[in-house]
Amino acid sequence: MEIQKGCAYLGIIEPHEYDDVKKTHVYKQVLTKAEFEIPESKPEIEDFSSIVMQITRKKCKLICGPLGDKIVVSGTINLNVMYTAANPQQSVHNVHLCHDVDAFINIKCLEETHKSFCGCCDVKMYIEWADLEVVDKRKIKGCFLVLITAKCKSVK
Repeated sequence: MEIQKGCAYLGIIEPHEYDDVKKTHVYKQVLTKAEFEIPESKPEIEDFSSIVMQITRKKCKLICGPLGDKIVVSGTINLNVMYTAANPQQSVHNVHLCHDVDAFINIKCLEETHKSFCGCCDVKMYIEWADLEVVDKRKIKGCFLVLITAKCKSVK
């Protein structure tokens, strides 16, 4: 995939935020792909102007499996895509798109006495990298690298 020229990608984790990530006990990176359709109510797309992304964690659940404890995480990548329309009378438009992300992260920091997931871990999701491409006038392909971190709080 190729980054569109002149297009701003907003919402990717900033370098100064990596300091917090390095302090976490565990992390996982997930590469996820998506295809999006431009709704019929919107004009056809010619090129991107800007893309604003935000990832929201929806669910988080601790499971105790035979290979150790894991946190199953679900989130949604929300996109606000500003684009140049193929129709010259309607030049700039935007469309809201979303893509669900599901993953798990292995953890080893919980004590046996605190096996219930009661807020003893701080789980965050970040968009580390993204690439979107116009496939045709009604279709966009996207690829996202999602960083999931879990930092265990001290439980007393």
